[in-house]
Amino acid sequence: MPLQLEIPKDQPPRPEQEWGFTIWEFIVENKWYLLAIILLLAIFYYARYSWRKKREKSSKSRL
Repeated sequence: MPLQLEIPKDQPPRPEQEWGFTIWEFIVENKWYLLAIILLLAIFYYARYSWRKKREKSSKSRL
């Protein structure tokens, strides 16, 4: 695929013409990076949830 496709002046550009790739091409080509980001977010949210539960448990035991 060429870097820039010809864009007709009388029509709006298609996504491939405007960006050079489609969203599905982007997902397929970057699937490992996207999976790594999702994994990091899952670890972060699980750690935050776990820390909050631990803190609530310790505050209840003080009462």
